[in-house]
Amino acid sequence: MNILLYDIGSYTQKDLIYFLKKQGCSCRNILYKLKDIYHDDFFEKKFKEQLCAADYDFVMSTNYSPLVAKICFEKRIKYISWVYDSPINTDYIEYYQFPTSYIFLFDRIEAERITHLGGINIYHMPLAVNFERLSKTSITARDRNIYECDVSFVGNFYDSSLKQIMSMQNDYDKGYVDAIVNTQLMVYGYNFVEEMISDEFLMRMNVCINSHGIAESLTRRGVISSIEKLITRTERLTLLQMLGQSCKLFYYSGEQPELLSGPTYRGNTYYFSEMPKIFKLSRLNLNPTLKSIQSGIPLRALDILGCGGALLSNFQPELAEYFVDGEDVIMYDSMEDALCKADYYLKHDDLRSELAQKGRQKAITCFSYPDKISSMLKTAGIM
Repeated sequence: MNILLYDIGSYTQKDLIYFLKKQGCSCRNILYKLKDIYHDDFFEKKFKEQLCAADYDFVMSTNYSPLVAKICFEKRIKYISWVYDSPINTDYIEYYQFPTSYIFLFDRIEAERITHLGGINIYHMPLAVNFERLSKTSITARDRNIYECDVSFVGNFYDSSLKQIMSMQNDYDKGYVDAIVNTQLMVYGYNFVEEMISDEFLMRMNVCINSHGIAESLTRRGVISSIEKLITRTERLTLLQMLGQSCKLFYYSGEQPELLSGPTYRGNTYYFSEMPKIFKLSRLNLNPTLKSIQSGIPLRALDILGCGGALLSNFQPELAEYFVDGEDVIMYDSMEDALCKADYYLKHDDLRSELAQKGRQKAITCFSYPDKISSMLKTAGIM
């Protein structure tokens, strides 16, 4: 098969191409960052020219491109998108209704949400891990000196605009949002933020910001996203600060929050060269899921498991479908539970090591690229 791939610069594109080629496919990859995901005359012209220049069987991308979907519909060629972000932008649902598009989302609840909005050919598909690449990661004495620690965290803290937005609101609505944030922080396995943002509440928020001279109105999805980012930020900062008081904790991020005084900041890290070493050389790998990911297993959790790292994650419905807490992963249902379990496994290294190996074996069985690719191609009627 001959495949044209669109690449936004995603981490998983290289692994996807590797396994497509391994299955005998010919791949042409186009890397281009759209400033506007719906309109780009230059890109549209060049992409159409490329489609006409060769006989492609289908177009594929990691993450979903509304513009690529529109082009493929016009050219009557199938477009497969495998999404690793959540949530995805659904401001214009018509872009999710092209019969030529087949959209695979790693979060089951997100897939159900978009289908309910009117999207067609929307499917649930967990992500995958390139175990071949990760197994080739070599560890030197220098690596051990640099990366070995009790607990590591790799990720963002997510800067939310919520505080700025709420500063313009009345005291009642400020208290209402504070209650949502504080309650959701205590609830794992069920995200109720979306249910709490009514049209009436959104209208009151917009009246307030408009009265402060801001012409642009808030969207419901934007408010929900801001709340979810604040919850994620609060959880991550709290966990790192508390864990960092009692163990050797390194965190890798583009931001060094002033609030974190115990953990050691190690700057950003490289996905392909450094990150696997971090996961292998951390006794525990902390991975609090972004709150907008309601049920799915995020890519970072699978990367940790694929490296043979011990995963310390919040309870996540789909994670619990594949893995068993205390057997092949460590799942917590509160921040207090996370602290207790981290302390326990740091004191029982043999159990931690056995758990990490079992987690890796299960990930190899359930999250391989060849299986996921074959399933998507069959669903799209290509195989």
